[in-house]
Amino acid sequence: MIESRVPSYKLFGETELWPTPEPVHYETIAERSALYDWEIAPHSHDSLIQITFLEEGEVRMVFETEVFELLTPCLVMVPARHIHGFRFSPGVVGHVLTLPRSLLGELLALSADLRGAFDSLRYLPLAGDAEGYGRMRLRFEQFHREYAGRAPGRISMLMAILGIVLIELARAGGIGTERTPQDRIRHRVERFTELIEAHFRDWQPVGFYAGRLGVSAQQLNASCRRETGRSAQAMIHDRLHLEARRLLAYSDLDVTGIGYALGFRDPAYFSRFFLRRQGVPPSEFRRIHAGRQPAP
Repeated sequence: MIESRVPSYKLFGETELWPTPEPVHYETIAERSALYDWEIAPHSHDSLIQITFLEEGEVRMVFETEVFELLTPCLVMVPARHIHGFRFSPGVVGHVLTLPRSLLGELLALSADLRGAFDSLRYLPLAGDAEGYGRMRLRFEQFHREYAGRAPGRISMLMAILGIVLIELARAGGIGTERTPQDRIRHRVERFTELIEAHFRDWQPVGFYAGRLGVSAQQLNASCRRETGRSAQAMIHDRLHLEARRLLAYSDLDVTGIGYALGFRDPAYFSRFFLRRQGVPPSEFRRIHAGRQPAP
């Protein structure tokens, strides 16, 4: 495992799970961010999803190696295992919900077609949508009251509100009832993605993954194209490319060392691979990214 400058937390700044029995954690942005001078440095969570509802203030977000401004009010969902960070203006008004990714199965038990929405960044802008913003504000206010209270049925109420918020986010990206792939194929691609995560540095052929999944390479390719529009090999290369971007942006390894760390035996081949996918050489990407980091 290659060490980088990006830590993985349960919650930002903590290595243990939250100390309360609820299956979801709630806090205002100010509660944690004010402790860190309103900056949450790039980090990741292995198995947690975070939903941030931003009402007022200026926000700059880092997601993987991209930096962009968020227009408030808005709702943002960061999936598990993705690098992210925020720079908030002092006094920003907002809320953060953190939940285990495994909870999605329970909350979306009757909407399995929506679960794939939470594998990528979700963004729901609410500026100019007074009605939508008002509804979301009421939901988070109610969630806050329930979370802080001890009324009967409290956990059920929290889960009900969270389920509504999750569905709003899933719909924001256009995933709805018209897209209903077979659960078997979706599950196969999900398992393939998990296997890629474990083996992408090993340069295993598609047949290796297909064998682990009990299907032929042709079946795996067909499933991947149906679910993602990408071939199985392209998905493996996508993960290699993502890790290369991460290490160039956040690690101290030189370009040659990054290539070797990712299983490239020839540094020149790594540079060609990265140039072909990114459009710039690794050293240029590192230079550009260094100039795009949020100001301290």
